[in-house]
Amino acid sequence: MKKGLMILIVLFLSACSTVKPTVTRYKLLSNDNKKVLNHASKSCSDKTLSIPDSFSLASLKSSEMSYIESDDKIYSYLQARWQESPNSFITLEILKNIRESKLFKTVQSSKSRGKSDFILENGIEDFMQYYDKEKNRLYVKVVITSTLVDTHSKNVVASRTFSSRVEANEISANGGVEALSSALYKVLDKKIEWLEGVCR
Repeated sequence: MKKGLMILIVLFLSACSTVKPTVTRYKLLSNDNKKVLNHASKSCSDKTLSIPDSFSLASLKSSEMSYIESDDKIYSYLQARWQESPNSFITLEILKNIRESKLFKTVQSSKSRGKSDFILENGIEDFMQYYDKEKNRLYVKVVITSTLVDTHSKNVVASRTFSSRVEANEISANGGVEALSSALYKVLDKKIEWLEGVCR
C-alpha cells in the first residue's frame, strides 16, 4: 500500500514539474532605419490631422499570432505571440510615418483633446501569414483601406485601399514577422504618396 502511494506521489510531482514549451514574443520591426518620405505640401501644411484607432478583426487586437494554411484554414502558433497587438502597432506606425512626412502641421491621436481639420480612418482588412498545403512556402499579405474625412463638412475627401504581398525568406513565425514588417512599410510608403497627392 505504501509503495503504491509513493508511486502515485512521484507521478503527481513529475506531472507538476513538466517544463512547458517556451513562448517567443515577436515585435514588428519599426521603420526607424528605413527611408521616410519627407514632402512639403502647402495645401495641408497648416492643417491638423487626427488618427483614430484602426478598424480590424478582433484577432488583430490580441497577442495571438495566427496563420492561414491552404487559403481557408486558420491556425494559431503554439509558441509564438505578438509582444504588442498588430492593431495597436499599425495605428502608431501610421501616425508616426505621417507625422515624419511633415505633410500636415500637426498629426495627433484621436485621444488628443485638440481640434483637427481632418480625420484619417484606417481599416486593416488583411494582415496575415499564408502557408501552402505542404508548408513549403510562406507569404504574407497586408491590406489597409484609408479614408480622409473633413471634420468641418463631414465629407469624405478621398479614400483608397493599399495592399502588399511579400514572400518570406524563412518558413517560420520569425520569417512571417519579418515579411509582415516589410509588407507593412510598403503599404505605408504608398499611403504617404497618396496623401501627398490629395494635399496638392
